[in-house]
Amino acid sequence: MSKKFNIIKKYITNEDLAVSHRLMNIILLMGLFISPVCLIFDLAIGSAIRSAIPLIFLFLLFVVSFVLANVVKKANFAGIVLTVVSTNCLVPYLYFRDGGRYSGMPMWLLLSSVFVWLLIKGWAVIAVYVSNIIVYAGIFYYEYTHPETVTRLADGQAESIDIVCGIYVIVLILGIIFKFQSKLYEKKKAELEEKENELMEINEKLKKANEAKSVFLASMSHEIRTPINAIVGMNEMVLRESDDDNVISYASNIESASGTLLSLVNDILDFTKIDSGLMEIIPDDYELYSVLNDCYTLLELRAAGKGLSLELVNAPDIPANLYGDEIRIRQIITNLLTNAVKYTDNGSITMTVGFTENDTPLYLSNEDAPNERLIDLRVSVKDTGRGISETGLKSLFNSFTRVDEKKNKNIEGTGLGLAITKQLTELMGGRIDVTSQEGVGSEFTVVIPQRAVGNATMGDFSERFRRKKNAGRKYKVSFVAPEARILVVDDLEVNLKVVTMLLKNTEAKIDTATGGEACLKAYESNDYDVVLLDHMMPEMDGMETLKQLKKSKKYMAKRTPVVALTANATLGAEKIYLDTGFDDYLTKPVKGEELEAMILKYIPEELVKKLSQGDENEE
Repeated sequence: MSKKFNIIKKYITNEDLAVSHRLMNIILLMGLFISPVCLIFDLAIGSAIRSAIPLIFLFLLFVVSFVLANVVKKANFAGIVLTVVSTNCLVPYLYFRDGGRYSGMPMWLLLSSVFVWLLIKGWAVIAVYVSNIIVYAGIFYYEYTHPETVTRLADGQAESIDIVCGIYVIVLILGIIFKFQSKLYEKKKAELEEKENELMEINEKLKKANEAKSVFLASMSHEIRTPINAIVGMNEMVLRESDDDNVISYASNIESASGTLLSLVNDILDFTKIDSGLMEIIPDDYELYSVLNDCYTLLELRAAGKGLSLELVNAPDIPANLYGDEIRIRQIITNLLTNAVKYTDNGSITMTVGFTENDTPLYLSNEDAPNERLIDLRVSVKDTGRGISETGLKSLFNSFTRVDEKKNKNIEGTGLGLAITKQLTELMGGRIDVTSQEGVGSEFTVVIPQRAVGNATMGDFSERFRRKKNAGRKYKVSFVAPEARILVVDDLEVNLKVVTMLLKNTEAKIDTATGGEACLKAYESNDYDVVLLDHMMPEMDGMETLKQLKKSKKYMAKRTPVVALTANATLGAEKIYLDTGFDDYLTKPVKGEELEAMILKYIPEELVKKLSQGDENEE
């Protein structure tokens, strides 16, 4: 008995079955039980001969429908067969045989129509229900016009008993169905609540993991960028002050190597920003030659060190000034050139820069500058390197993937450069294409919408680069402000020395403090035009120092600009510092020209000494 009950229970509680399928099984199983009961009941009131055949047929219909639903696996078809045959054939037949409207049969007609909505899915339910309406209307009309066709029950007592029993049975059937639905709902609700709690726990763990990742990245950024800041800063002073060609050559190599190391750190941080969906494209006016010059200069020495020829060819009529995200354009070009140098052992690398007119850019609005041209900036980098296999091309832009790993195992890198390049290009509404032949070389091409600013053209890059190179790379100070006073706060002496030396030629008075307390004391004792404040310091960090500084009466009266000069360049760092109350944000390692530009932005104009034409920077 227990085994049979478990078999029946399986058809009702099996969660692999749809809810409507399990409901049908309940109705079918009840029908298989109730139809014999009805037969016994009819026998008790003396109508077994009239009802035996249809009840047996109904029992067989339940059996066939059960097989169709659970063996043939056609649950909806089984529902259609069951409802059509029972509601349009068997129940109407029993209606005329078992008393018509003066019995419990009208309630059975009602229950049959309810089953149509419970057992059938899709448009079939409308078709069967409409057929019910037609059939039932016909039944009542025919009974009204031909009352002699209805076999009445023996007497009023039999009719009352039939109606009462019908009510009890139908209420029982509906009660079981609603109980099942209610129990199923409560079970699903409990499961969803449990899943929701699990998801909340998982979300909390992910949140903590993300916070831990952010802390780690901030720490990594700070720990790596701090020594790089010292290397880059001191190296810049060597380049500024040395006239020895050999020393300048060595310093240039250091500059190139530190730039490569910094690009690796930036790749990791940029990937985190892109992966989080928080990378912003910030367009502004920029000079195209300056971008190309920086990218070319950065990779020229590295290419020469491998015996490679690096050539840049451009369309002379390309606009000199563009509007777009200069930082990301520079990053894309640098990544393509770096990739070409890494994977080319001999031969040459050629970068070609051109443009085409574009009337429908994807991310730059032309509403505020209707008279300026929109163009597609086209940059192509072609090398005679190792090339990429067909298999490697398929995974070329995947993050942390090194194509043709065995062949290129001696090549350094994170496997992020091209992935970031593709994502940045697409963020700016552009595209990247690659053609490659293994053993012959590769060509990467990016096309990015930009806006042309003004009518000036860049001219020939090679000629301008040669003129600049022949003129020598000699540092020129961008401004002089002997009356300006600047406070630099950092817990590392080497960082203080770097900033002091980089600002030496501005003639500004530079005071230093090695911590938050020293900063507050110095600020109260002197009048400063700008404060450069580090973040990650022991005892009192930069955030707390700024908070205490802003509470002082002296700050409230003067509102001295405070710039965060920090090695933290992680996702959202700039927003955090600006929201905290810093006036601006500058990351380490800092270059002299960036530092001078930041100071010039905030010191009073009357303190800046105008440079003569001969003192200004050359092109």
